[in-house]
Amino acid sequence: MRNSKWFSAALASAILVAGGAGSIAATSSSANAAAVNTAAVKESSTTWSVNGTPVALSTINSGGYKLYSLNQVAGELGAKLIISSSGFELNDSKGLHNVLIKTGAKGYQVDGAAQQFTVAPVIYKGKAYVELTKLVTALGGELQAEDQTILSFARPEGQFDTLHWNADGSIIANKSDSETAQLFKFNAYPGDYEVFSSNSSASDFAVSADQKWGAFTDETGQLKLINLASGAISSLGTDTSVKTDLVWSADGKTIYFIQGDKQEKIAQISVETGVVKAVLEDKVENKSELRLSSDAKSAVYIVNVTGVAKNDADSTEDSLTVDFSKAGEQIYKLDLVTKDAKPAALTTALDNKLYPEILANGSVVYLSADPDGNAANTLKSIGTDGTISNIALDVEATWATGVASGLIVSGIAADGSTSVYSIDGSGGKTVLFHTTEDVSEAAVSKDGSKLAVISDGKVLAIQNGKALQLSKSTD
Repeated sequence: MRNSKWFSAALASAILVAGGAGSIAATSSSANAAAVNTAAVKESSTTWSVNGTPVALSTINSGGYKLYSLNQVAGELGAKLIISSSGFELNDSKGLHNVLIKTGAKGYQVDGAAQQFTVAPVIYKGKAYVELTKLVTALGGELQAEDQTILSFARPEGQFDTLHWNADGSIIANKSDSETAQLFKFNAYPGDYEVFSSNSSASDFAVSADQKWGAFTDETGQLKLINLASGAISSLGTDTSVKTDLVWSADGKTIYFIQGDKQEKIAQISVETGVVKAVLEDKVENKSELRLSSDAKSAVYIVNVTGVAKNDADSTEDSLTVDFSKAGEQIYKLDLVTKDAKPAALTTALDNKLYPEILANGSVVYLSADPDGNAANTLKSIGTDGTISNIALDVEATWATGVASGLIVSGIAADGSTSVYSIDGSGGKTVLFHTTEDVSEAAVSKDGSKLAVISDGKVLAIQNGKALQLSKSTD
């Protein structure tokens, strides 16, 4: 987290301070022996960005080495510093790392393991000075020399996927290359994160409209809820049928889902009672991509129409044929208000269809892809009168999602770069982010105001069109 700056002073073994925030009264014989010749030392300062704030750190240049004020750096990182007759002990604010340093000695300890400074820490005018990089990393921080930035806590390394936002503005992502399940929750500043959950079934979940809850199923089909603030997981109801494509109602009282081993039903469950109720049982298999209108009066979904087996009168194996002429994905709309309403087909073309969404004006949008890969993807809109039209873009759409303000779309330009757009109800487009790197995922807050992407496995938060990198690739 972004740490408040504090300095510990009240321990029985500690000997503190004299002469201001950056001053340490060193009393051990080893410290006195490490004092440098003041005539050969040049005092200065260097400005670093520490957790996003510019800070002028006090330095000395002795024998060609730049050393930094131990007291000041520890304070800026939020580390606890104890001064005793045996040297200096530091603990980071999360209590994860313990560092033991002696002035005049190159050797130091990090969590009990021996390490070596390039040059030994020294005392100058009553202050201890040390190597900056090794001190920061010893305390679990991260230093980037090229842009002079320091983080109190190093960003996590690895490959991430399945992005979600929660109500407090944090980003939740799955670390996909971890040996054990790990969900990380990232706050708005690099290095400010926590391991949120280690439940393997919770690697992906459907987020409630208020972004306070996630819903997922475990390996038995049991529906689970995860609190997106605390990570606490609880069971909802007792039904263990197969459930896919979970989607919350806007009021958070109901979760809809595709049900059955063959994805042949649509059902709902009450969040208050855990009671499951059938919504559609038309026995049509291979339903997916369930979406719900904001008023919960209608739903859309995709049916994957497979080939039809045909046989002659002899019903021999040699005579069996499969007709694929009508195979493909079709979008259906279901009226959830009218009793015994039948699904209505919105499409007939045999293109692949992805990311259907019901917008606030009642239109349905989806990504159309050529099944043979011979044509570029297009973003299409189905009007309330059933008319299908293309949404003009200057990129090839790769992903889309509905938000309160309209639509968020990402796509690849002719030069291979990726852009993420916001499209409002009148068709106006705003570029939210542009990059030359690959973007495999994007996630947007429900109000459309916050964007995050996965780029080459890294988690990026997009602020004012600029990327803030929250994780690192494995070296």
